[in-house]
Amino acid sequence: MKLTYFKSGFTIVEVMLSMVISSAVFWGLMTLYLDVAENHTRDQIIEEIRFNLTIAMDRIVEDIRGADSISISTTPFSKKIKIMEIDNQTGRVAEEHSYSSKDDEGILYDDEAINLPGHHLFNDDGPYIITIEDFEFESTLNDYDTSKDALQENFYDLIVIFKLSKLSDETFERIFTFEQRFFSLNKFATRTSDDET
Repeated sequence: MKLTYFKSGFTIVEVMLSMVISSAVFWGLMTLYLDVAENHTRDQIIEEIRFNLTIAMDRIVEDIRGADSISISTTPFSKKIKIMEIDNQTGRVAEEHSYSSKDDEGILYDDEAINLPGHHLFNDDGPYIITIEDFEFESTLNDYDTSKDALQENFYDLIVIFKLSKLSDETFERIFTFEQRFFSLNKFATRTSDDET
């Protein structure tokens, strides 16, 4: 009696079909992974940008809060905040600085763009663009809030609206709004001491 053995295996069609299905699944997983990685990286960059902008705003607020004298000049194209330190002995301006903004240069300190950590992202060859949508600085209190001139002249609102866009993606846009109300303590103290003399 003779035994016959049958060898089982895959046909070429089955092998090709399984390779196509495996490749499609692998391609889908890789695409998903790359999308998640890109979104994660973008979110990290956006958070870094938000953090850096917050640092810039805090710096401006601290400088204004500590100024002995503040003046605001407005032109059709920009608003400039001039802050001065007064010499107590002579009563003259000892130091003078200014903050302003330009759409294409951002926030300026003494007419020079403030370079924050991460500013390389916005160079000519960088992937992002930040534009200043609004830069407002104004006294916030009026006669309805208080009748005291000293308070009206020393409470300020700083409002800066930034727009973040991406060169490679025209649909990408983020708006960051910074709004802070603060009291100019040094200016108030200087004015109060002048009133007493």
